Formats: sequence, C-alpha cells, structure tokens
Amino acid sequence: MRPTSRLATLAGIVALVAPFGVAVMAAPAGAAGTPAPGGAAAATSEWPQFGHSPQHLGTNPAEKTFSTSNVSQLHTLFTADFGSNTLTEGGPAVANGVIYVGGFDGNLNAYPAAGCGQPSCQPLWQGKADNDFTSTPAVAGGLVFIASADHFLYAFPATGCAAAVCAPAWKAHLANGVVDSSVAVAGGVAYAGDSHGNLYAFTAAGCGAAVCTPLWVGHGKKTEQIGAPAVGNGYVYVTTFLNTPNLFSGRLLVFPAAGCGQANCAPSWTAGIGGPAGNTAAPAVTKTTVFTTSGTLFGNGTNTNFHLMAFPAAGCGAATCKPLRTYDTGTGGAEGSPAVSGGVVFATTQNSPDPNTLGAVAAYPAAGCAKHRCEPMWTGINFESGPASPPAVVNGVVFVGKGPATSVPPDAGLYAFNAAGCGAATCMPINFLQLSSQQFYLGAPLAVAEGKVFMASNDNIVNRSLVYAMSVRG
Repeated sequence: MRPTSRLATLAGIVALVAPFGVAVMAAPAGAAGTPAPGGAAAATSEWPQFGHSPQHLGTNPAEKTFSTSNVSQLHTLFTADFGSNTLTEGGPAVANGVIYVGGFDGNLNAYPAAGCGQPSCQPLWQGKADNDFTSTPAVAGGLVFIASADHFLYAFPATGCAAAVCAPAWKAHLANGVVDSSVAVAGGVAYAGDSHGNLYAFTAAGCGAAVCTPLWVGHGKKTEQIGAPAVGNGYVYVTTFLNTPNLFSGRLLVFPAAGCGQANCAPSWTAGIGGPAGNTAAPAVTKTTVFTTSGTLFGNGTNTNFHLMAFPAAGCGAATCKPLRTYDTGTGGAEGSPAVSGGVVFATTQNSPDPNTLGAVAAYPAAGCAKHRCEPMWTGINFESGPASPPAVVNGVVFVGKGPATSVPPDAGLYAFNAAGCGAATCMPINFLQLSSQQFYLGAPLAVAEGKVFMASNDNIVNRSLVYAMSVRG
C-alpha cells in the first residue's frame, strides 16, 4: 500500500482574486546577472538531480541560454510523454543528453533531451518498480537513482540496456516506502529517506550483488516522513513532515555524511522548522548556512509568518539548535526547496504585500538584514493560487512553474522573473508561458539545462502526463 503523500498539504487555498492574461509582459528595469557559484558546476549544462546539486541550491551556473532580455521568446519545443495521468510531485533530471522522469505507474522514463523530431516523444527505455515513483531521479556515475513506494531504491544504467525495459544494475531493500524523498548523490554515496523516519546511505557504485544493504541508517521518529536529503560540509541534512496526534509540524535532522561508525545513527543535531516540510521541500546548503522551508503549522500549535529559516551549517554545539534568523513568508509558508544565488535566497510563497495579488516567489538577503526576522526584498506576483515549483535561478532569471496559473478551468505554466527585482516591493513576471488551458500540476521541480526549461505537468485535454521542454526562439 502506498504511504500517504503530502500533496496539497496544509496551506489554505486562496480564492481567485482577478483574471490574469497570458500575454508577454514588459521586462522591469534591471540587467541580467551572473549567479554566484553554488555547488560544483557541471562541465556542460546539466541538471542531474533535485535542486541541480547535492547542496540543492536550485541554480545552474553553466546555463547561459536564458536572460532577462530574451525570456519573452519562450516557447514549447516538444513534450515527452510519460503515461496516462501518471504525474506526481517528482520532476525531471537532465544529464548526458537524456531526460529522466518517474511516474505514478512505477515507470522510470528516459528521453533524448534534444527531442525526437516529433512534437511529442516516447521513452527511449524504461525502468520498472512494483509501486509508484513520486520523486526526482538523480544521475551520477553512469547510473540513474530513484526510490519507490515499493520499499526499494533502484539504480538503473543511465544509458539504458539496448531494450525497451531495463533491469536495475542494483537495488536496495528499504524498511518502508519512499514518498517525495529524491535521492541525493555526493562523494560516491547515494542518500534517500523513507516515510517512517529513516535515512539510508548506500555505496553509489553498488556492492557487487543484485541487492545491496546500506552503509548506515539514520533514524528520526517513526511518524516522521523524510524529504529529499541535501549534502554539504560533511553532513547530510533532511527536513521532515512530523505527524503527531495533535500537531503536524516538521524538523531539520542533520547526520554526519560518513555515518557514525555504527549501522544505526542518531542525528548530530536537530531543529524545529516552524511547520511541516512540503512535498518538494529540501534544505539548501551553502558553506556556512543551511536554509529550510515549511508550510503552515497545523493543530495544537501557534503558526507564524516565518517559514523560511537559516541555521548554522555546522550546528550550534547543542543537540537542538535555533535559527540564526527567519524570513517572513506569510502564514501559508513556503512550498518547496529554496534557491540560493548571488547572495539572495528565493522561496516559493503565495504571500504578497499587495492584498490584490498573490505571491509566486519572494527574494530575501541570504546574509540577513541585521535583524532576527527579515522581510522580502521583493515579491514576484501573480493572480492565482495553486501548487508551485521550487524556484530555479539561471543567469539572472528566476523560473517558477505554477498551476493553476491564470484562469479557470485550471491551466499551468512557467513564470519568469528578474532575479534583481524591479525596484518595487512587488514585481510582475517578465514573461509567462502557458502549457495548455487545462492542466493538473503538483508543483514538481523544474530542470534548467541544455538551453531548455523542463517542467512536468498533466494535460487534462488529452489526459497525458508530459515533460514540457521550453526554450527561447533562435
């Protein structure tokens, strides 16, 4: 049986405020910037795992195709079809010229990232599980990793197997099913969490057998669903959805990346994150700071407006740490993993300082604001409430997928904002590209690579789940 997902978790759905057209909008003032280095940049423009790198900074320094001056030319190049209504909250990964995406039908699908010469592409090959995939694949060392609700982590050959369906190079049995925990690969180790508080570490190259056992297992609480791990500074960081009888909340759990010298490890330190981690939430890790997001605290607790938090990456010397500072996201919280680029933290939030609009993304000073609580420097706005992707930042442009995005019946599409803002508290998008007029979108993470933005959504007109490949006109 599939564990319960966190789809459309605790933030209340805000009513439609005003219609929003799909016409291209004039770009606000501000030149395109070059993002500051985050994790190690790939030699070519790839997006090989959730958040681009094991640190989940949500930025691709190698991608230079897009700029604030050309995103008005965005259009859909092709789609990759991954089944009939098989969409999940997992997004695509792109590496070595291949798109990888998992589906609710338990299929991992691979497609040429350059397209197939047709408007819609079918898989080059598939890998199969006995239950659903609801997370983003990770590609490293010639393998593509993804974990399933069937209690297994799979490592498939990234180049396929010269057949339509490929067996895994190796797999690993987990104590519980995996929901929303995208595999992170760093330092030759693959990390994934399950739905009952366990974080697993495996040798990414395998163990020489068909079924492998973990190097070590980290343990939270049994009622804690583990999100996507982030790796940096010698630690593995995860945020959680903690379900107790009277409260839905969440924590940050931090483990040594190399384990603790035992088969079972307790966290080095933990922290409360102000609410439950969302479906696509994960820590974003710099050399000094770990940023976390959360949704609305629900139950017998006091919710606040501060659901983006910054903690010292090395901890505080105690078993439980408090944040260095917090950021105002509104009572509804922040939906997915934050992105960090150019000294700015970007978070997806529906909160807006203008009561006549809704937020899509907010920008905050990564180093703080000389106060314990910081307000947004600016908020990118729209006029519709719905699931949104974590921000993806490339070359001075912030991309956010959202659905519903503009209208009823619900559509979905891609927003582009100037990463430098617009000189005002609220900023309109510099472009919006509608996927189609009837969509079902769950906030799956974007991938920006090979001169394209990839976004997974469901086209309700044809009842197909598609990865849309979008780029600017040449």
